[in-house]
Amino acid sequence: MDTISYVFGDNLYLNITNKCMMACPYCIKHKWANKFNDNDLKLKKEPSCQEVIESIGDPKKYNEIVFCGFGDSLVNIEAVKEISKWIKEHDGKVRINTAGLANRYHGKNVLPELKGLVDIISISLNGSNPKEHNELNRPMFGEKSFDEVLKFAKEAKKHIPKVIITAVELPEFDVSNVKTIANEIGVPFRIRSYLDTKE
Repeated sequence: MDTISYVFGDNLYLNITNKCMMACPYCIKHKWANKFNDNDLKLKKEPSCQEVIESIGDPKKYNEIVFCGFGDSLVNIEAVKEISKWIKEHDGKVRINTAGLANRYHGKNVLPELKGLVDIISISLNGSNPKEHNELNRPMFGEKSFDEVLKFAKEAKKHIPKVIITAVELPEFDVSNVKTIANEIGVPFRIRSYLDTKE
């Protein structure tokens, strides 16, 4: 059965699409048979907004409700907006985890549409230059993707209260270079653990 939402820690995570702008070889969906903490996150079909809302229950039960599944939720920007609006109307806190390529993907600046709906946006930046970013993540826009992510992060600061840049602690990848980029943009930086095993 498709897992639309799942609890991890104090947060509820929403798995609304398996479509992504990246094809990262280190992503756990490629290594763990589409499972995370016994949740099958491979979707046979994308859920409707109403199905997602029904799976949430009371948003106030959670520290954050996070758009983070086995795809990039901002591929489906209209669903993110509708679901986030409902969460905010019911006193929930919304975070989006993204690769930072939504503006390039949609061919427009989508960030103003998220203003007032999203509390935190966490942008994954694995790579400190276009070549490294392309090799590590295999983004659909190739080496141009790196600059797109940086532009997205800078623009996000104008519309979303908290912007975070993250990097996965991959073998032979110096995350300190990404921390420097985050500092230059003026946003917090967070290291994410490399999930190499299920234990």
